[in-house]
Amino acid sequence: MTAPSFERFLLLSVDLTAFEETDLLGTGMAHKYLAKVRAACGDEAVTALLDAHRAARADAAGPAGNRARTPLDRDVFDRALRHRIFCDDRLGPVARNVIKLWYAGMWYALPPEWTDRYGTCTAAGTSTVTAAAYQEGLLWRAIGANPPGAKAPGYGSWSKPPRIAERYLKGASR
Repeated sequence: MTAPSFERFLLLSVDLTAFEETDLLGTGMAHKYLAKVRAACGDEAVTALLDAHRAARADAAGPAGNRARTPLDRDVFDRALRHRIFCDDRLGPVARNVIKLWYAGMWYALPPEWTDRYGTCTAAGTSTVTAAAYQEGLLWRAIGANPPGAKAPGYGSWSKPPRIAERYLKGASR
């Protein structure tokens, strides 16, 4: 079996987070996050997740095939993601953890039922990936705020409430 591909992980992450590839790459965390998911779940589970994602994209791409960047029917794609990934006992918890990883910068332990059934890896427990992961969490970009205690926004910025940028509101409705 080959190791899960970085490009496929990045495309999965784009679809799960509703952030653009450049936003994800701009965090500097993409390679570290893939390594963390592999260490926590194993290559077999990650490869199965990426394969299910590719199949969901193929379902939504229609007759054009399963090319990675084919325009998708969003409704069909959302249903395919739910069916192929989020409703799956093995893949759903991993996909939800990938979302949390990108937004919070933390890997959360998989449910005990998951580890009982599919096994545990050495990095399966709740942990941070790096000290920078908190600062680079997508949560802060999504709400238009800076992470408390890091990345100071500038003098007086505290006087205005955080606001959610319009582009992220549109992505959330997917």
